Amino acid sequence: MTDPAAPGVLEAAADIVALYDRRSSDWIADRGQVLTEADRTWIDRFTARLSPGDSVLDVGSGSGRPMAAALLERGFRVTGVDSSARLVAHAASDLPAGRFVQADMRALDLGETFAGVLAWHSLFHLSPGDQRIALSRLLAHAAPRATILFSSGPREGDAVGVWRGEPLYHGSLDPGEYETRLTAQGFQVESGVWSDDGSAWLAHRHG
Repeated sequence: MTDPAAPGVLEAAADIVALYDRRSSDWIADRGQVLTEADRTWIDRFTARLSPGDSVLDVGSGSGRPMAAALLERGFRVTGVDSSARLVAHAASDLPAGRFVQADMRALDLGETFAGVLAWHSLFHLSPGDQRIALSRLLAHAAPRATILFSSGPREGDAVGVWRGEPLYHGSLDPGEYETRLTAQGFQVESGVWSDDGSAWLAHRHG
């Protein structure tokens, strides 16, 4: 991972919300409308613990496709949250069966809990410090017997790539810290992938 003091790292981290808003049309085109093989694998595992009609919080829902759309098709009640006003407006128009809210996950406070909490390819766009704040907010929205799924990097640190000519920030905590934070809130980590390509965290709270 990159040294957080390296030129451009802090700037890229600070710009991530604005980047997705100003390039919303490009993101919609690049993300696509259908689940990738990895998306399907993990959403299948996530929903296996849920029942049709359960409430699901999709944090970093973007345009609503493909993840929120897939959850709606499976009969779940979906609340999507994204920091981009343009992406939230698109999702609300395209998927009227869902509820879509503009909010920053670092300050999320919907006043309700959910059977499922999803932060797929979203939490990892925050710096390690901001992830600690956001993860606490996500877990606060988890019901007593909730299931949570999110993706992360392979180790603590920062990385800056390039997307459509612009810096794209990713950050991560150490895998051990994710597990510690989950277990401290009553979650049992059920399965995941830990590799140099990143990690997927699936955990269930038994209530």
